[in-house]
Amino acid sequence: MKIPVLYYHKIDYPKKDAVYKGLYVTPKQFKRQIALLKFLGYDTINPKEILSFVKGHEISVKKPLLITFDDGYENNYLNAYPVLKSAGFTSVIFISTGFIGKKNIVSDEREKVREDFLNKSEIKDMFKDGFFIGSHGINHYYLDRLEEGVLIGELIASKAYLENMLNAPVDFFSYPFGAYNANVMRAVKKAGYLGAFTTVRGKAGVGDNSYELKRIPVNGYNNIFNFLYKTLILQ
Repeated sequence: MKIPVLYYHKIDYPKKDAVYKGLYVTPKQFKRQIALLKFLGYDTINPKEILSFVKGHEISVKKPLLITFDDGYENNYLNAYPVLKSAGFTSVIFISTGFIGKKNIVSDEREKVREDFLNKSEIKDMFKDGFFIGSHGINHYYLDRLEEGVLIGELIASKAYLENMLNAPVDFFSYPFGAYNANVMRAVKKAGYLGAFTTVRGKAGVGDNSYELKRIPVNGYNNIFNFLYKTLILQ
């Protein structure tokens, strides 16, 4: 068995001038996808259960699934959180801490459209409801391009900020832009994270590296049949 780990970015309608429209999954698309997963008998698990699974331990859930979001956009709270909660699902939100509470800003040099980001209250609401919070660094940098001191700062400071906010451990990381190498993985482990998620396509399997966990991207160009193929068939 392999476990699908889905990852999303924005649950919203694409902005007219957006360069990367595929990063937007519309609320209607998302609702259909979650309803289908529920109908098919999937249950969401948490990242520690994924970690246990790749290390060879049995998992009690018959059809396990992990849902993740990168960056920490406010539309995750407004448009995804109610749908997931209604289905009895949870997810992991990987937060870029430097953008928390920021409104109408550009977060990516390649993308010029402005977005709103989750604020502290919204993050705490989801966490209290059983959703999981992970780190996505501070500034959404390409970590494999950073000097050692800056890299360590991104990893440790973002973790400490979130842990202080939630009064709970933050044990998992997602690589911004999917950019990492052996040095970055060593730094993530040294910073105290238990595991990290990539943008490498595939499902989580027994024996996988805890700091190189695969995921399945979901984008706005996926129709429901393509979504099913990615979830059920893609290895």
